[in-house]
Amino acid sequence: MIRVPSDDHLLELDDGRTIGYATWGDPEGTPVFFAHGTPGSRWVRCPSLDDPAWLSQRRLRFIGVDRPGYGYSGPRPEAGLLDCAEDFVRVADRLGIERFSAIGFSGGGPYAIALGALVPERVEGVALVSGLGMLDRPEALEGMDEANAADFEMARESPEILATEIEEAAREVRENSWGNVSEISEDLPEGDRRILERPDAQALFFGPSQEAVRQGASGWVDDHLRFVRPWPFRLDGIVGTEMRFYHGEDDVLVPAHHAKHLAERIPGSRLQLYPGEGHFSIDRHIKGIVETLLAP
Repeated sequence: MIRVPSDDHLLELDDGRTIGYATWGDPEGTPVFFAHGTPGSRWVRCPSLDDPAWLSQRRLRFIGVDRPGYGYSGPRPEAGLLDCAEDFVRVADRLGIERFSAIGFSGGGPYAIALGALVPERVEGVALVSGLGMLDRPEALEGMDEANAADFEMARESPEILATEIEEAAREVRENSWGNVSEISEDLPEGDRRILERPDAQALFFGPSQEAVRQGASGWVDDHLRFVRPWPFRLDGIVGTEMRFYHGEDDVLVPAHHAKHLAERIPGSRLQLYPGEGHFSIDRHIKGIVETLLAP
């Protein structure tokens, strides 16, 4: 697979921990943090966000941050959603960025919401794209593909077994990235299968996976354990940050009812559903999503 070009950086904290992050686009452009999915790393992005001409024309600067245990960021198993969101703030401080926007893709969704809850005075807006919702509700796994649902069930009931299985998966990824992407996508809706046939989409969605497990499986495991816990903030208490939810109606990895549930409970949020789109094929709408997010 193609290696994703990024400007890589390492932030060393006073407590000895490190945070890896990457930037792309216009260095002087409007800052937008991109919260990667699970597993993922600072290099992951939606393919349409890697268009140099568009980035230059719109004067956009994207920043991807390795969550704890991924890429170059040190493990932090005790950290919750808000603790992880604070790493984005630390990177913003390092870069001298006072106000910024954020996109949370897939498993990055809860962290982007946490960022808006943590520092609403600094967040211009948040867009959740195919974003995972709260899993501590009875219907959370309805309509979800069997593999994802099984992992979350294990995270709830048997975290030790989950850790063993993810460690094995991480070893396979280190040896062969995601192997045959067609096998991964065979149970996905047509729109997702079509986009994942493209080399650029494979490179940007899956290419960075080996970087995600550079240190092992800790980031991947800890994501799952955080997801199944109650979120450490009230949805109806998120005020001052505009939240927009974008979701494909045919998404089987994270069903659309996740976005509906969140949008109904966060004050002032907006929901856009896309008929016929899946988890990845929503990429065709991502430029418009960004432009709406940043509109005055």
